[in-house]
Amino acid sequence: MSTQPDHDRELIPRPARTPEALRAALAAIAPERLPEMDADQRRAVAAAIEQSSIKPLQLFMIAWAANIEIERFPEAARELRRAEYMANAAETPEESRRYVRISGDIIRAAYKAVSE
Repeated sequence: MSTQPDHDRELIPRPARTPEALRAALAAIAPERLPEMDADQRRAVAAAIEQSSIKPLQLFMIAWAANIEIERFPEAARELRRAEYMANAAETPEESRRYVRISGDIIRAAYKAVSE
C-alpha cells in the first residue's frame, strides 16, 4: 500500500495536532495504546528540558499524529500489524523485506497525510 486507503472508512476525523486532541483521539480509537503514548510524551518532555529545545516535543507530536492516522483507518491498522508480524515470522530474507516494505509504505503514507 502506498497511500492511505480511500476505500476504508475513517473511525474519527483527523484530530488537531495538539497533545490534548491527539490523546482524546487515541482514547477513542485505540485506548490500549495510551500508556505507550504517555511514556513517549514523558520521554519527549524530559528530552526537551535536557536539550533546551522543543524539537523532541515536535517529533512526539508528529509521530503520534501518524500513529493515530493509521489507527483511524481499521484496515490500514490491521494491514500494518499483519505486515509487522509477517516480517518477523518470515522464513526467508526476501519475504521479510517484502513485509517490511509494506509496513514502511503504510507508515510513510500516514506521515505524509498528517504533514499536508
